[in-house]
Amino acid sequence: MGLENDVVVISKLMSLSFDEFLRSVAVLEGEGFVRKTLLDNTLQLRAGGGLVDIQFEKLEDVRLGGLLALPRARVSLRFRDVSEDEVKKFVARFDMAFQRGGG
Repeated sequence: MGLENDVVVISKLMSLSFDEFLRSVAVLEGEGFVRKTLLDNTLQLRAGGGLVDIQFEKLEDVRLGGLLALPRARVSLRFRDVSEDEVKKFVARFDMAFQRGGG
């Protein structure tokens, strides 16, 4: 977690496409978070008493053994006017929304 001018910033390196990102964020919206804007791959949601900007930045795919390419992205969460407890709650819900089953 980083603090930047009273803004909490959390950055995650994730393996997902933009479409997968939007589907997972829709889970958060379904739990009472409200989408405000989508501009330049940044989505703004309510988080507790403030807002969180969630930015999707596509990175170069990762190649495994020359046969498999996995999408990769940096997803940044920028919290404004959100208490530390509310940040922790939101990040826990975010992580759960982006979990994928394996087998």
